[in-house]
Amino acid sequence: MRVVSVVFLSLLVALVSGCGKSEEEKLFHQQLLEKALNDDTKKAGTRFLAENALREGVVVTESGLQYEILQAAEGPTPRVLDRVKVRYTGWTVDGEEFEGSAQKSEQPVFTVKDVIKGWRLALLKMSPGARWKIYLPSELAYGARSPGGRVPANSALIFEIELLQILPEEKADK
Repeated sequence: MRVVSVVFLSLLVALVSGCGKSEEEKLFHQQLLEKALNDDTKKAGTRFLAENALREGVVVTESGLQYEILQAAEGPTPRVLDRVKVRYTGWTVDGEEFEGSAQKSEQPVFTVKDVIKGWRLALLKMSPGARWKIYLPSELAYGARSPGGRVPANSALIFEIELLQILPEEKADK
């Protein structure tokens, strides 16, 4: 068993370190990574979040999630495997709305574990009736990929989320 562990660990280290790649290929990949993590979109989001964190009423968590409570509520909070009904609107940090459900007649239902990390962190703290504005660094949103449309890769995002209901399992499937 120990030999298998050592072989596996050696193979993992070789793969992660780029064994078999030339120095030129390693440098190229490192430059791509640095560019992806330091583009103008990422820098604009970082600036926005730094300024936003100083505003009164904005709570900053260890994960980087920022939120302000627009409407407080008390009661149970969802668990990771629960399904929740929400009303929401999303904006880029320059104020452009890119999606939302506020104007729809039916509000969406999501399983908490299936939403982006920033939403998950917020929803797990909310009770039905709560309405929060959350501010997400790109790492808690879509990261270095674009979800499409008007949201570029590395975007910090803003959402207003109202937790309408935690759905019991039998209602969530309907």
